[in-house]
Amino acid sequence: MLLISILFGDKKFWDSHSAYILPKQRWEIGIFQPFRYGYSDNIEYSTYPLWSIVMPNIGIKMRHEGINSFQTASRWRIFYPTPLLNIVSREGIGGLIDPNFTMPSMFGFSASFIMTKSKPNTDFTINVGLDAGISFGELDERSNIDLPLLYHRLGVFYNKWGLHGGFDIQKQIFNSMDILMDIDLKILPGTESKNAQSNLTKVFGNYALEHKVLLMYEKSERFRILTGYKLVHGEYPFGTETRLLPFIPLLDKWVPIIELQWASSRK
Repeated sequence: MLLISILFGDKKFWDSHSAYILPKQRWEIGIFQPFRYGYSDNIEYSTYPLWSIVMPNIGIKMRHEGINSFQTASRWRIFYPTPLLNIVSREGIGGLIDPNFTMPSMFGFSASFIMTKSKPNTDFTINVGLDAGISFGELDERSNIDLPLLYHRLGVFYNKWGLHGGFDIQKQIFNSMDILMDIDLKILPGTESKNAQSNLTKVFGNYALEHKVLLMYEKSERFRILTGYKLVHGEYPFGTETRLLPFIPLLDKWVPIIELQWASSRK
């Protein structure tokens, strides 16, 4: 469920991935999308309420002056993954970390600069940013989680810092139907997988290329449906792996996931 939240969460009305800010007092939420709230014309808050109990998190997006024909914004996020990581530090079903490891208190930070340019029926967005992880105690490197999406996001706690960037295109294909396509790069500079042969790994450290396609049907300004996939190619401690998500282990195959999202405005 956490992987699916990352798939759909990243991402004018509904456009969490872009430099646009939600209108004042409008809120949006989905099964996997974070709760977003337009606090003012220049500030938007967000959080994953489903995960707040075991992984407290909050984000803020701020509008800035435009650059040429680009709308610009910055996004700042902080999260505390320690409770969740200690829950999955167990044997058997749900266990992702050796139970002999106790995860110390950790805080993750992320800062992004976003630029969006709009043309008729099409938006182009680029983003670059810095990630950082702080741990208040000893963190054993053997406790990392070598799973797509999770490894490179939690890797900042072992590497102390990382870089991210990407671009996406959102295009209206029918009156109420849009398609979103993106490519993102995440880098953990200085790390290197034991079996790495890639020149990219020698330069950047462990990296992940992520590509996503979402088909979005907007019934109204208050409700929409999404479906899609995410393709991840990354360098891990064990080597290189490519995976199409979401992947259901019990079925041993990829299946499309349906996401429902709701919105409203306080008057």
